[in-house]
Amino acid sequence: MASTFRLSISFLTLLLFSLWVVEAHTSRKLISIKENEGQDISHLPKDGEFDDPSLYMYFTLNDLKLGTKLLIYFYKNDLQKLPPLLTRQQADLIPFTKSKLDFLLDHFSITKDSPQGKAIKETLGYCDAKAIEGEHKFCGTSLESLIDLVKKTMGYNVDLKVMTTRVMVPAHNSISYALHNYTFVEAPKELVGIKMLGCHRMLYPYAVYYCHGHKGGSRVFEVNLVTDDGRQRVVGPAVCHMDTSTWDADHVAFKVLKMEPRSAPVCHFFPLDNIVWVTK
Repeated sequence: MASTFRLSISFLTLLLFSLWVVEAHTSRKLISIKENEGQDISHLPKDGEFDDPSLYMYFTLNDLKLGTKLLIYFYKNDLQKLPPLLTRQQADLIPFTKSKLDFLLDHFSITKDSPQGKAIKETLGYCDAKAIEGEHKFCGTSLESLIDLVKKTMGYNVDLKVMTTRVMVPAHNSISYALHNYTFVEAPKELVGIKMLGCHRMLYPYAVYYCHGHKGGSRVFEVNLVTDDGRQRVVGPAVCHMDTSTWDADHVAFKVLKMEPRSAPVCHFFPLDNIVWVTK
């Protein structure tokens, strides 16, 4: 048991490090992309519509098919600016709750009204909030706690698969992290009969992952996308939340997709530093 746990920690350490270096090169030839003339794009965000490029990640279930073109932003964090990963022993010495916000701001020498101070408050708010009906959620503040909570949620005796978003370009080409039009060049492959947890990296002085999933009603897909010029390929997970009836009516996804709140499924891709856990 102990040796397995140590291997898990080593594996996750390597995984989290690899998320910072997500570039890959391939010898595949350029791919020619044909226009999908029949695609309805009236609900999709247009270039310049939102100041925050990270909002260009949502789409609908009907978009999830071969040939669909979407405007998407896959970004990469600056290695030198990423906060450190803590061990459980280190993390347990620091309180992690919104009720200790003033103490934490003083501990990290951050002012309350600064962008960093507002980010800490927001992250603690997400992590302290109660799960909505049918949802399981937690925040991992260390390598050990992340693994323990994933196993507790997914099952101690299940085989887990880790999925991440990867960007690939041909040899001698550099990756562009700007907004691009991407087209599904293969039919998305649905992973049937699985449990799923999505873990999102939060803004905090050290590495914190906000993980959540639903007991039912979410569909997970493996996708393969290519830019218009065929030089850049993205492969990884996408999820469609089929029941949004309990979501906050002001959720940004409804605004981005121009849909009536809580009326239809919402799908999204995952940023490059997120982790998706699924049962095999």
